[in-house]
Amino acid sequence: MTQTTYTAANISRIIKNYIIQEFMYDRVATDLTIDTLLIEEGIIDSMGIFRLITFLEEQFGFTIKPEEVVLESFETITAITGLVKTHLT
Repeated sequence: MTQTTYTAANISRIIKNYIIQEFMYDRVATDLTIDTLLIEEGIIDSMGIFRLITFLEEQFGFTIKPEEVVLESFETITAITGLVKTHLT
């Protein structure tokens, strides 16, 4: 089995698409950027973070440790991408 090499842009796109499909189905997604404040804007709530964690773990094949589950890691797509990148390098 070959390991997929993800770029930051690929990771961000995958995360953005997931957020649009799972959390913004009833909202206009055109305003979602990689720096949109996901929690502050009400796009993702505390339960949504856990759904997102499950998706990230399954999509990218790693486990997020409990101490990594802090709001700063999930504030923006950029922050989430950074978290994923740390696990893939």
